[in-house]
Amino acid sequence: MHPELQKLLQLEEIDREIARLRTEVAALPRRVTEIETRLAGVHEAVERGRKALKDIEAARRKREVDIQSLQQKITKYRDQMLAVKTNQEYKALGSEINFAEQEIRLIEDRILDGMLEAEQREHELKAAEAEQKKQQAQVEKEKLQARARMEEDQKRLEELAPQRETLRKEITPEHLRHYDQVLKLRGSAMAEARDRTCLACHVQLRPQVFLDVMHSEEVIFCDSCSRFLYFDSANAPAEPGGGNRKESLEPAAETPEPS
Repeated sequence: MHPELQKLLQLEEIDREIARLRTEVAALPRRVTEIETRLAGVHEAVERGRKALKDIEAARRKREVDIQSLQQKITKYRDQMLAVKTNQEYKALGSEINFAEQEIRLIEDRILDGMLEAEQREHELKAAEAEQKKQQAQVEKEKLQARARMEEDQKRLEELAPQRETLRKEITPEHLRHYDQVLKLRGSAMAEARDRTCLACHVQLRPQVFLDVMHSEEVIFCDSCSRFLYFDSANAPAEPGGGNRKESLEPAAETPEPS
C-alpha cells in the first residue's frame, strides 16, 4: 500500500476514535442528569407518601374534634330537655340529639376508613423508602462509573491529540486538505476498493482505475465520492485454479507471432 494511504488510514482511525470519545464525553453529563432525574422521581414518590399520611392524620384529628363538638352539643341538649315545659320542645331537642348522634356515627366511619387508608399508605411508603434506598445506592454507583468513564475518555483524547498532529505533519498538504474536506462532507475520507467497486459509495470503478489502486503506486480518489481509494490484498478473493484476483486483472502479455 502507498505510504501516504497508510498514514491517511491511521489518521482516519484516530479521527474516528476522537469523534467517538467526544460524543461519549458530551453524552455523559446528560447521562448523569438522567440518573439524577430518575432518583428525583423516587424521592417525589416517597414525599407524596409521607404527605398523604400527614393529610390522613390531620383529617383524623379534625374529625375527632368534630365528634367532641357534637358530643358537647348532645350534652347541652340533654341538659336543656330537663328544663323544657312542652312536649314540642322536648321532641325538638330529641331530634337534635338524634341528628348529632348520626353525624358522630358517620364521622367515626370516616375515621375508620382513614385508618384503613393510612395502613395501606404506610405499606406503600415503606416500599417506596426501600426502593429509594436501593435506587440511591445504584445511582451513586452509576454516577461514579460515568465520571470514571469521562476521565478515561479525556485521558485518551489527550493521548490521541499529539499522535494526530504528528501524522498530519507527515502527510502531503494537498492530500491533507482533500482528506479534511471529504471527511467533513461525508463523515469518512477513506474507501476500500474491492471487486472493482468503491465500498463506500458502491459505484463500480473503471478497470484501469482498479488496477492502479491495486498497484498502489499513486494516490487515487473515487470519481464518485472523492474518497481516497485503497486496496487490501487480504480481502481479495482467490481465483479458481489457484490464481489470485490481482493476477487475473493484469493485462495479458502479447504472444510473439511465428517468423
